[in-house]
Formats: sequence, C-alpha cells, structure tokens
Amino acid sequence: MQDTIVIALGGSLLSSDESDKIDLWKIDFVNLIGSVLDSGMKIFIVVGGGKLARINISKAKKEGVDDEFKLDLIGIDATRENAREIIELFQNVQNLNKNVPQSIEEVSKSFENYDLTIMGGTVPGHTTDTVAIKLAKEIKSKLVVIATNVSHVYTGDPRKDRNATPIEKLSLKELGELSGVGKSIQPGSSFAVDPIGVSLAMDNNLPLVILNGHDVENLRKAIYGEPFKGTIVYGDD
Repeated sequence: MQDTIVIALGGSLLSSDESDKIDLWKIDFVNLIGSVLDSGMKIFIVVGGGKLARINISKAKKEGVDDEFKLDLIGIDATRENAREIIELFQNVQNLNKNVPQSIEEVSKSFENYDLTIMGGTVPGHTTDTVAIKLAKEIKSKLVVIATNVSHVYTGDPRKDRNATPIEKLSLKELGELSGVGKSIQPGSSFAVDPIGVSLAMDNNLPLVILNGHDVENLRKAIYGEPFKGTIVYGDD
C-alpha cells in the first residue's frame, strides 16, 4: 500500500433520492478512511460538484450568465461546499485539515501537517479529476482512485450505446483515446474520467483506478491492492 493516496470523490456520491442510503454510505466511508489513516497512510480527498454544481450552474444560466469562466467558478464553489460537508464527517480525526484548500500549492505546503485533507476544485477549466491527478503528481503519490457513480470505463457511453462493455484494464494512452484527450469540457459536464486529467496522467505516467464509489467495500479493496470491481489504468513500465 502506498504512503499516500489521492481519492477523487465524485459529487454524485453525495446525492440520492434515498437519504437513508446516503447516510449509510457516509458511515461506511468514514469508517474506511479512519481505518486507512490508522494504518499510517495520508489521505487526500478531492470532492466533485455533482448535483449541487449542476443545479447552481443551471440556475445561473437561467439568470443570464453565459460566460464559461463564471460558470466554472460557480461549479468550483459547489465542490468546496461539498468538501466542507465531507470535512464535517471527520471531526473526530485528530490530524484533520479543517479548512478547504483552494490550490494545489496550498495543499503541498501543508503536506507534512495533516493526515487527512479534503478539498474541492481550484481554477476554472480544471475538473476535480484533474485536481486530484495534479495533486498526486505534486505529492508523489503513485496512484489516484477515481470514485464515481459508474463501475468501469466503458468502450462507449452505456447510456447511448447498448453494445458498450466495461473495460477491466487498459493503458493511459488507450484511456486518452476513449475519453477524448484534447477536447474541451463544458462547465457542469459529467464524465467517468476527465480528459484533461487523463492527459496530465499520461504526461506523468500516473496509474489510475476507476470504480463505483457507492460500494465502499470495493473501494477498500482497491486501496489495499486487493482484487476489485473496476478499471485499472496502467502506465508504461
């Protein structure tokens, strides 16, 4: 197991029509993170905007906001609000950063001071996937777990393509081709993997794990290097 782990926590995991399920997920997630901290690891969680970001961006558009930079800022505010919600779950963690860092540099400077740091977005144009991957590069973490609301990377969009199949293992280059590296992302868009982040991972040969974050036991297996259900994205040897 690595000395540090970076988890990109999809904002979609924080919302559901069934509040009981969310409450149970939070309990299981807190217990998992607590056990990983007890093992001596440092954990960095980057929280996405999810439903809150989509609602706030949609509202702004209806009010006449059409500037992508401003819409991105609204989305970033939502990620930070979600991050504060997650921080509240860990108030019993002794070495918790109770503030929400607003930049990678801010996290890097406090790297030695906290075992658990939770943050949201940083700057317009970068999704929280990208933030997590950039953070992993800066703190020399060798793995990023992208916990989203899908179980795998698929050969196509399963919502539109009935023949799309899950992929258990592929290279960073192959993921780049599937995710559309080089294409722009619209504020509030939802992707299994952010192509900008994938490009950064490719540049730094940083392996990724993509899985459904609703399954906390499966997340535990991925963190501890056990067989899990999801997609492994490997770099060059």
